[in-house]
Amino acid sequence: MEIIKSVKYLTINPKNVNVETSPSYILSKEQLNFYQENGFLIINGLIDFESLYNFKKRFIHIAKGVVDKGQITIVSEPALVAMGATGEDVINKLQNIENDDIFSTYIEDPRLLDVVSQLIDSDSVVAFHSMLINKPPGTGRHPPHQDLYYLPIRPADKIVAAWTAIDDVNKENGCLFVIPKSHKKHSLVAHSKTSGSNKLYYGIMDESLAPEAECVNLVMSTGDTVLFHPLLLHGSGPNISKNYRKAITCHYASGQCHYVPVEGTVQEPVAREIEAEARKKNFHIDFVDFWRYKNRLVRGVKSNL
Repeated sequence: MEIIKSVKYLTINPKNVNVETSPSYILSKEQLNFYQENGFLIINGLIDFESLYNFKKRFIHIAKGVVDKGQITIVSEPALVAMGATGEDVINKLQNIENDDIFSTYIEDPRLLDVVSQLIDSDSVVAFHSMLINKPPGTGRHPPHQDLYYLPIRPADKIVAAWTAIDDVNKENGCLFVIPKSHKKHSLVAHSKTSGSNKLYYGIMDESLAPEAECVNLVMSTGDTVLFHPLLLHGSGPNISKNYRKAITCHYASGQCHYVPVEGTVQEPVAREIEAEARKKNFHIDFVDFWRYKNRLVRGVKSNL
């Protein structure tokens, strides 16, 4: 249990930056070592309150139909739909937010990109999947999974997810949980569909790989950001509170990464489902092209993706 104590206290406050110049955040050797060893790192207050307020306001406007959602996909929570909930009370998340004028400021935030580029050790950074997660009261558990399961991108060490709390998050409203060091213990493992949940919600088939005794709940305040490795086993608990639990997230990869075929691997089920969902929207593309279509270079001048 020693790791849990160290996790609790290794949450680093960002250095002050001059807002009139390009922000710069340099990770310490301790931070880099902690990420490499444990597969995640929390930075306190990385994203400012004004930005988070604007993200929340934008979400509410989209939920109420006040503004055009554009290319954003609205994902509802099936259990709450069945109960007759509507509007903000039923929206689980907004996907594909990278081209929205407001949400894109998170994806392109220089402070965040400073951190990302150091964790993946690359001057070229590609953003390829983004969401604003609402998690209304009554939303269920998201079982332990590995984000790499959804991605035909390699190498894994050149990929990182950023997840920022818009609201305070705790165990009652369904904070993230992680299994420290699991990115080193396990390669990509088999996943299966989660019964009764949203489309494309997969969890590891063998949950003994994520024993409860090793789970660390990431209690975070508004503006805190966790960055984690795509092989890290993680999930989130149910929201049993009376409040929403909003967060904004984006996955990044080095422009030096490449695509790999997934036919005949544990990833084939999710690849086929993603292709089927794309066809429903008249996009006849394969798994790799789906991700190639979504990615966008946000730092640097060249990308292989």
